[in-house]
Amino acid sequence: MLFWTFVLIIATGSALVDGATNNTCSSRPETQKNTTKILADLRREMQDAGIGIYVIFAGDELGIAYAHPFDKRRDWLSGFRGSAGTAVVSEETAALWADSRYFIQAEEELDCANWLLMREGEPDVPTLIDWLVVEANRTTLPPGATPELSSNSWWSSANAALNAAGKQLNVVGDLVGQIWPPSERPPASQKPIVVHDIIYSGETVTQKLSRTAAELKRLGVTTTVLSALEEIAWLFNLRGDDIPFNPFFKSYAIVHENFLVDQPELFVNLSQLSPLDRPDGVRVLEYATFWSRLNATATNASIGKIWVSPRVSQAVLSRIPNGKLLLPLTNSPVQRVKARKNAVERAGMRACQTRDAVARMKHLGWLEQQLTNGVPVNETESAEQLFLYQSDQEHFKSRSFNTISASGDRAAIVHYMPVATTARRITRDKIYLLDAGSQYLDCTTDITRTHHFGTPTSLEKRAYTRVLQGVLNLAEAVFPTGTYGRSLDHLARMSLYRDGMIYGHVTGHGIGHYLRASEGPQNIAFQYNQNEEPLADGMFVSDEPGFYKTGDFGIRIENDVEVIMTNKSTFDNRQFLRFDTITFLPYERLLIDVDLLTRDQYNAINQYHAKVASVLEPLLIGDEQALRALRSRTANLDFESSSTGPATASVTGSINTTAPTTTSMSPESKASTIMEASCVVNVVLVLIITLFSAGFDENPRYPKTLAGDA
Repeated sequence: MLFWTFVLIIATGSALVDGATNNTCSSRPETQKNTTKILADLRREMQDAGIGIYVIFAGDELGIAYAHPFDKRRDWLSGFRGSAGTAVVSEETAALWADSRYFIQAEEELDCANWLLMREGEPDVPTLIDWLVVEANRTTLPPGATPELSSNSWWSSANAALNAAGKQLNVVGDLVGQIWPPSERPPASQKPIVVHDIIYSGETVTQKLSRTAAELKRLGVTTTVLSALEEIAWLFNLRGDDIPFNPFFKSYAIVHENFLVDQPELFVNLSQLSPLDRPDGVRVLEYATFWSRLNATATNASIGKIWVSPRVSQAVLSRIPNGKLLLPLTNSPVQRVKARKNAVERAGMRACQTRDAVARMKHLGWLEQQLTNGVPVNETESAEQLFLYQSDQEHFKSRSFNTISASGDRAAIVHYMPVATTARRITRDKIYLLDAGSQYLDCTTDITRTHHFGTPTSLEKRAYTRVLQGVLNLAEAVFPTGTYGRSLDHLARMSLYRDGMIYGHVTGHGIGHYLRASEGPQNIAFQYNQNEEPLADGMFVSDEPGFYKTGDFGIRIENDVEVIMTNKSTFDNRQFLRFDTITFLPYERLLIDVDLLTRDQYNAINQYHAKVASVLEPLLIGDEQALRALRSRTANLDFESSSTGPATASVTGSINTTAPTTTSMSPESKASTIMEASCVVNVVLVLIITLFSAGFDENPRYPKTLAGDA
C-alpha cells in the first residue's frame, strides 16, 4: 500500500496516476452537470464536521444500488448515474472510482472540470483505500464517512489501512443530505406495501420462518438481523414500490429462532402498510424505531449469537458486541433458503419467460418494420416501445432494471443508459444491443440480444459467434452437486480466448422471483468470492458472455437458465446437475458465422430455434411483423454449404491478435479439430481456475461484481 505514497502528485496537489482520467476541459459537454457550487458547499460542511475527506457511496442506507431518487446522493453530487461507483471528495480533489463496465459512461457524465475518473482495475490506478491513505497524509483534517451509508466490510478495510498509517476514519452524518436543497431533492416514497399472494409465492410466511429458523438452529444462533430488502420482501410475502425496478419497500427485520414465542419484528413506514395486510404472528413497527430495538436486542442477556450478513451497514454492525456476532460474517439464513426456489416459484419463472419473449418479438418485428419504412427510431424510443409491449403481458408490474438500448459503439458501454436528449438513431449498418428485463407477479427476467439489420462486418460476425459459442458451452455443462459457479466460468470464455477476446463482467448472476434481477448467493464468475454458494437444484442464473470493442461495437447474449437435477450419479452416489435454458428468444442469424461452429453447436442452435418457433408462433398469430422477425431468425442454419470463414480477426486497442487460419477441410474435420483443441484448452483452464480459487481471495485487476450488477 505504501507504494502509492510515491506514485504522486502533480503541482496542483491532486494525486493523479497514469490510469486516472484528469478531467479538465475547456467547455463542459451537455451530458455533464456543473458541480462547482455543490462541491464548494460540501467542503464547507466537511470543514464544519472536522474532516478533510468524505466518501460517498452509490446506494442508500440499505445498500441498494438502484436507490430511490430521494437517496441518490452520489448521482446528485457528481452527475454520474451508474449503478456502481464510489465518490471521494477531499479538500482539493474530487474523484470517482468506477470499474470497467462504467468507464465510457463516467467519461460522458462526470463533470470534467471538477472530477477525476479513477479507472478501477487499470494498471497504476490505486484502490480507493490506498488513495485514501495517501490523501489522508496530505490533508489537515482526518477522513470521514457516514456509517449508515457504508458497508461494514468497506469500513473495516478502510479503517485498518488508515490505522496502519496512524490515521482513523471519523464518523459523520449525512453531509450530502445536509446540502441537498429540498426544492431539488425528490420526495421520499409513500407508495403502499402489498401482500404477495401465495398463488405466486408458493409458501406461507410461517413456512418461510420455519425454514429460516432451521438454519439458525443448525448453527446455534438465536437471532438474525435483516437489512437486505429482497430477503425481507420474500420472507414476509410482501412487495412494495420504494426502489426503482425492484418491488421493495424500505425495511429492517429481526427474526428469532423460537419465532413462535418471540415474534419476528418488521420495521416499515406504517403509513404504507394497511393493518389488514400485516402478516400474522409478526410485530410490525415504525421504521424509525429499528435502531432502538436493535440496541435492545444486542444488549439482551437472554439472546445468544446474532447472525448478520456481510451486506449490513457499519451502523448496524457497530451496535452488536463482537462477542455476540456469528463470525465470520456469512450469507444470511434467508438468502440461503430463498435461493433455491420452491415448485410454485420455479413454475412461475418458466411460465413468464414465454410472455417476455412475446413482448420482445413484437418489439423486434415493429423495429424491423420501422427501419424498412425509413422511419427514424432512436435508442430511447425503442426502449419505450418495448415497455409498451411488456406492459401488455399478463402479471407485468415493471421493468426489472433500466433498459440498455445501445446502438453502434454505445453497445460497448456495458451498463449504458440512454437519455432522450442524446439518444442515437438505430440504423441498418450498426450493431444494436438490447438488454431488458421485466418484473411479473410470478417471476423476474433479464434477457439480452444483439441485433444487426443490414450487413455486419466479418469482425462483428466473428465476435458474435464466439460469444454465442460461450453461451452454448456453458448451457451444456453437467457438474456434480457442490460445484461453484467459478468452476464453470471458463466454459463461456474459451471460444473468445481463441481470438484474443475477453470481457470484464461476470458470466452469470442469480435471478430472483419477483425480486431482484441480479442477486446472490450464487453466481458464475472467475474471481473468488468468499460469500458465493454452490450451485444447487432450484437456483436460477444468467448465462451472458460478451465482447466489447471500445469505439466500435459491443456484443452480449444473455439467457436465463434453471439449475436442475440430472439422472446421473457418481459411483459414490453423488448427484449431478445441469442447466436448462428457459429463455425463448432467437439468436441473430445475420451475425452467426457458421464456419466457426462445431457440428454439435450447429445442431444445438437449430434445435433451440425449432423449440423457440414452436413455443412462440401460436402466440404471435395476427402479428405479421413479429412472425416475419421470428421465422427469419429461426430458419435452419445450413452447415454443409458454409464457406471458408475469415482468415484473420484484428481487434484494435489493447488486443490485436491473429485468428487461426481456416483451410478447405470438411466441416466434419474442422469440427473435430476445434473440439480437440477445445478439450485441451478446457483442461488447462480448469487447472488455472482451481489454482486461483485455492490461492487467492480476490483478483484486484477485476472488481468483484457480485449479484446485482450485470
